[in-house]
Amino acid sequence: MDINHFHFFEELDLNSYQKLREGEIKIGQKISYGADFRNSTAKFILLGIEESLGVKGNLGISGTHTAWDAFLKVFLNIQHTHKLNGDSIHLLGNFNFQQMADNAKSVEDFRDIVPVIDDAVFPLIQEISAAGKIPIVIGGSHANAFPIIKGVSLAKNNAINVMNLDAHADFRALEGRHSGNPFSTAKAEEFMADYSILGLHENYNSQNMLDEMAKHKGIRYYFWEDIYLRKKITFEDALNDFIQLNQNKNCGIELDMDSVEGVLSSAMTPSGFTTTEARYYSYQIGHNLHPSYFHICEAATKLEIGLKNTTSGKLLSYLVSDFIKGVTER
Repeated sequence: MDINHFHFFEELDLNSYQKLREGEIKIGQKISYGADFRNSTAKFILLGIEESLGVKGNLGISGTHTAWDAFLKVFLNIQHTHKLNGDSIHLLGNFNFQQMADNAKSVEDFRDIVPVIDDAVFPLIQEISAAGKIPIVIGGSHANAFPIIKGVSLAKNNAINVMNLDAHADFRALEGRHSGNPFSTAKAEEFMADYSILGLHENYNSQNMLDEMAKHKGIRYYFWEDIYLRKKITFEDALNDFIQLNQNKNCGIELDMDSVEGVLSSAMTPSGFTTTEARYYSYQIGHNLHPSYFHICEAATKLEIGLKNTTSGKLLSYLVSDFIKGVTER
């Protein structure tokens, strides 16, 4: 398999992350890894995307390329137990596109580069999905939702539904590719069917975009303000509503970390979902749906403006393990 910009995980990589302890078995000691995922018995295929180009193309702050490494440092050292079996996980490796940012001088440059990322990512996702596995994709900007949706859709030979925990619908105009328009692109190219968004912030979704989404029968959303300010519906009822809408259908799962309060990201928020709610979402969608993929994006451990957060990797690790437990405990 020859994948541009992709590094397949090797034993040397695994050893560099592991912190072994006598009397304990860590996840990193039990997972399979490397290019041959098809012959692995693992259900979940874990891969990373290191890039902030989609963020920069959306006038944002670079830093999302730092999430993958921080995630691995934690995840590979959590406990292998009867509650979380490492045998179900295959660590494939990661894309690294961040070096392509060196030649980008303008927003237009970043938007021109993102389609190169799209074309590199979707064939690998297609192969994973066609093999009957569930891709779990960590890191990078939300721009990567489009090639993930495209890859799964092509594997299943049909448009798929998508559920998204997000403060932003990312259904902006097709003005060049970036992290603000992966879902409008997927809809326009007929890879995405229904789209359900939980937790939109009224202050950060334009009327033009809301009007555009209203033209599509299958797009539904709940505003964060309707859940917490107006108390029109509870978080749990809103989530259950979307779960019911997507049951027994091919549905991709998105979790944008800028919807979670206090998490370092390009569009970090002081007011949003709690980390506990994000964990609940990750478990419930795994437990109650048959997810086609799980994509966690927009987190960072360091932004280009100097802000840092050392807990981002640990939160990502919780979310992935919660999702896997949800699926395996069905």
